[in-house]
Amino acid sequence: MKKILDQAIDFILAMLLIAMTCIVFIQVFFRYVLNAPLPWPEETARMMIVWLSFIGGYMALRENKHIGFNLLVKKFPVHAQLVINIIGKVLIIIFLFVVIKEGLAFSRKYLAITMPYTGISVGWVVYSVFPVSGVLMLLQTIYDLSRAFTAYQQDQQR
Repeated sequence: MKKILDQAIDFILAMLLIAMTCIVFIQVFFRYVLNAPLPWPEETARMMIVWLSFIGGYMALRENKHIGFNLLVKKFPVHAQLVINIIGKVLIIIFLFVVIKEGLAFSRKYLAITMPYTGISVGWVVYSVFPVSGVLMLLQTIYDLSRAFTAYQQDQQR
């Protein structure tokens, strides 16, 4: 199931990147070649880059590519490193619950506001990225936490 979700997310991100590139190309063509700029591409590209950034954050979490300060942690014994890893994952889960809760509230608050050129709901399309990416990151962190517990239990048996 996780593999299917990851492949779907990767595909969606690739399509978003391709679509955003095409939209920006169209805008450049209309603005500088035809001298008739379109009003909607800037808004659309901005929405896409927000989604790419936040879902990209999920990908970084999935691949364990976020910046970390493990220089100090690596000086501890392996057992302590495993405990610190578990504590870190629990703190991330708490933070993500806040992101999801506040993201849903933020999306609802701005649901009626629309973008000027596209008429797209700011709350529905733009701010919904907070709860969506929060849920993805939460699921990934829970998965990582279960793996951290397994590593801790294996270390205990040694």
